[in-house]
Amino acid sequence: MLRVITFVRRIAGLLEPSLESEFYEEFIELSKYVELTVVSDNVDSPPQGFKIYKAWTIRIPKIYGLTKILSYCYAVVKHRKLIDIVYVRTFSPPEICALLFSKKFLNKKTLLLIPGTWIFEPPTFKNRMFRWIFEKTVYASDKIILYTPLMYEDIHRYFPRLDRKKVVYVHNGVNIERFSPREPDQKVLTRYSIPDNGKVLLYVGRVSYRKGVIDLVKAFKIIFEKYKDVFLVIAGSVDHGYGEQVMKLIKSYGLLNHVLLLGPVPNKDIVELMRRCDIFLYSSIGGEGIPRAILEAMACGRPVVATRVTGIPEAIRDGKTGYTVEVGDHVSFAQKVLGLLRDEALRRTLGENARKLIEKEFSYSHIIAELVRILKEVVYLQGGACN
Repeated sequence: MLRVITFVRRIAGLLEPSLESEFYEEFIELSKYVELTVVSDNVDSPPQGFKIYKAWTIRIPKIYGLTKILSYCYAVVKHRKLIDIVYVRTFSPPEICALLFSKKFLNKKTLLLIPGTWIFEPPTFKNRMFRWIFEKTVYASDKIILYTPLMYEDIHRYFPRLDRKKVVYVHNGVNIERFSPREPDQKVLTRYSIPDNGKVLLYVGRVSYRKGVIDLVKAFKIIFEKYKDVFLVIAGSVDHGYGEQVMKLIKSYGLLNHVLLLGPVPNKDIVELMRRCDIFLYSSIGGEGIPRAILEAMACGRPVVATRVTGIPEAIRDGKTGYTVEVGDHVSFAQKVLGLLRDEALRRTLGENARKLIEKEFSYSHIIAELVRILKEVVYLQGGACN
């Protein structure tokens, strides 16, 4: 069986509110086909099918990141005779340093998945350094995975010497059994004070500048002026300064009773919010791959209104599974949402189409099989397994 090592910030099952929960679920599926070792310095859940190597770090500011990089590199050294390929699916510095180290010093086969196109911004000194390391990693990797060809232009702009023959495309994936169109768990909705009546618009993701949440609130103001029986639910961690701007705007619009800022929500509960919502919203200003939250909402049979950035149109087929608008055009965004709020049949049709598309192109059954095929191709068709 193919032997793979990968990395993740935290192993916390479905209790983690961030992408790590989704990675955990993906690792479970991947371990059905390969012998998988997952490296992390933050382990709160037991493995299910895969092995865990707990990295050692010193949790003191300024040196924590350095010790994590060293520990991740040591993990590969320790497992060098037990793995065939190093697989990294983020551009977090410890992970990319471990991959680059594995390739340059251990001559391991490597596969790098680039999940987005917002790479180490803004251009501070620290970010410039990480981008330089990432550039070396991209050029050194045996294969690069992007979620969609729509990402390639932005990636090529960062890395003009990238050999296009090294790039393959695999969609982001969803557990379509867990994320499915069902009645939501009322206990979960009560826990988060989700209204029993009225229409619910949902956004799941970081409350940050690049996610365009202020544009979302501006659009909601227009929506609320035309359609009073509606609530905006925002679930995700909040960037401190930006979150204050969002709250100030909500207060100035007099929307405090109709906007719920939930903060981080465990992934196991997100599915219930998605089943309750009528429309899923995503107002990113750029840098995306194909956001997992959009796919999860679609898997629950919900239409999506989102901005037309990078890979999002790969999932949001305009007029078929939802609508896309230009970045910053909160007026058009509001108009698309209002059209859906007023037309239940249209919401249902777009939601059904969204579910069908996810089943056809984004389910784990398709995505994991393709990922395994690529892992094997890198190892067995490009020089044989490493021992």
